[in-house]
Amino acid sequence: MAYLALIIEDVIINKWELTEEVTILGRARDCDIQIDDQSVSSKHARIVSEPDPYLKGNRVLYLEDLRSTNGTQLNNLPVTKEKLSDGDDVKIGFTDFQYFENQQSGLDDTSVIIS
Repeated sequence: MAYLALIIEDVIINKWELTEEVTILGRARDCDIQIDDQSVSSKHARIVSEPDPYLKGNRVLYLEDLRSTNGTQLNNLPVTKEKLSDGDDVKIGFTDFQYFENQQSGLDDTSVIIS
């Protein structure tokens, strides 16, 4: 199963399992992954699951910018729509995520910060 992990200073803070055909990321309360960052648009980007054109029965995930004000980056490059691969870095506003194909890809347990 694929996951998106929130990364702060090289520590996984939170993670989301990507099980839906469409996962919306943004600042709005109705987003599937809500990002508390003023540089993020209300509906900033989405992750879309589509059938793999080469392997029947498999699915491919794509990161797609939703014409956001500040854009979406994949591995430090601006994207409009691009296929996700294991270990990809996703930047939305000032918020960093990492994409993992499955939990054994080095996705450790979520860290808890106590203040």
